[in-house]
Amino acid sequence: MRKNHVVIALLLAFAVCMTSADALAVSFLSRMQGEEDNTVTITKDEYARLLRYEKLDVLMELVEMYYYEDVDEDEMLESAALGLIAGIGDVYSTYYTKEDMEAFNEETEGEYAGIGCQLLADPSDQMITITRVFKGSPAERAGMRSGDKIVYVNDVYYSAYEMDDAVSVMRGEPGGTVKVTVLRDLDTIDFDVTREIVNINYVEYEILDGDIGYVMVYDFLGDAYEGFAEAIDAFRAANVSGMIIDLRNNGGGLVDACVDMADLILPEGVVVSMRDKYDEVEEYRIDDEYFDVPMVLLVNGYSASASEILAGAVRDYGAGTLLGTKTFGKGVVQSALEFTDGSGIKLTTARYYTPSGECIHGVGIEPDITVELDEDAVTVYGLNNLPHDQDNQLQAAIKVLRGEWVEEAQTEESAEESAEAGAAEEGAAE
Repeated sequence: MRKNHVVIALLLAFAVCMTSADALAVSFLSRMQGEEDNTVTITKDEYARLLRYEKLDVLMELVEMYYYEDVDEDEMLESAALGLIAGIGDVYSTYYTKEDMEAFNEETEGEYAGIGCQLLADPSDQMITITRVFKGSPAERAGMRSGDKIVYVNDVYYSAYEMDDAVSVMRGEPGGTVKVTVLRDLDTIDFDVTREIVNINYVEYEILDGDIGYVMVYDFLGDAYEGFAEAIDAFRAANVSGMIIDLRNNGGGLVDACVDMADLILPEGVVVSMRDKYDEVEEYRIDDEYFDVPMVLLVNGYSASASEILAGAVRDYGAGTLLGTKTFGKGVVQSALEFTDGSGIKLTTARYYTPSGECIHGVGIEPDITVELDEDAVTVYGLNNLPHDQDNQLQAAIKVLRGEWVEEAQTEESAEESAEAGAAEEGAAE
């Protein structure tokens, strides 16, 4: 045992103390001994990089030489890659195993095997937050709700930083059961949910009261653009007098899809600009052909990322009214890269800015009209099944489009002024 300790000490000392001169000497001796085929020539920068990551190689050798059982080195390397990206400390950047990458691609395309809920890694409390439960999904039937905080999956705790790990557990073969524990207000609730094939409906639309187009955009993924374009065509054909775009609980998605959708409803100009660490700026521009009708965007605290790109552009161009509560405040974008072995990475690569040049990261966007959702109605019906006539934010948006919201406010103000005038007259009479 003592001999092993000495060997390890010498190995570590060699890794720490080896200098550039030592490496050159080793290379020279190898060539002198006729082992030139076993050597390569590298630059100083390349050699410095090798030294920087040499510890990992030493650790691998130590495990291989002295660990008491055989190990799966590929699994160790996967864990090292996962830990490397986690070390950034960014809840939006993650390493994907091959299986995780496949699940990511499935969700982007709109179909996967899982429980049927949309999640957000909330940096404000480091918790995984459910922002939407898909209609007809196993999660909905089990009783899970938007706003629930996932704390355990199969009795294992997951923070916002491990959201993708939690997702990989909740997904799997249809028919399997997963236990999900959520925090709702101050109560902890367990749900046993059976996985199924989930088809994500990214866009739903209808015409309200005969002349107001209403389109709910759940995500900027999959066929969201096609669904949104279909909604705009239907509204144009119906000659609607106004349009409501519902972005509540929309956690974002693909920037390209968001920009393409903005092109259908906004005038010519820049929708959003991206700035990377090298101060390189990329602008996303649209043309001057668009559907021009009075417009209200419904937003809330879970309207994030691409939702805020669209909301910020509508606000900056004065193209519509934002109504609801302040948005989430995710002003950074991620890029996804898939490797040849099927694994991949999602990495935060830039901040984005609204057309006016504002970065809303950590700040969010204040609505033009603040209307809190009626929580009593949500308690009775649930957020996913809230009837239109019980949705006070939606009803407020309809009033704005009909001009009744302003009239209502003016009427209340006039009543107050009349009361004050009456009191003044009474005082004078006395």
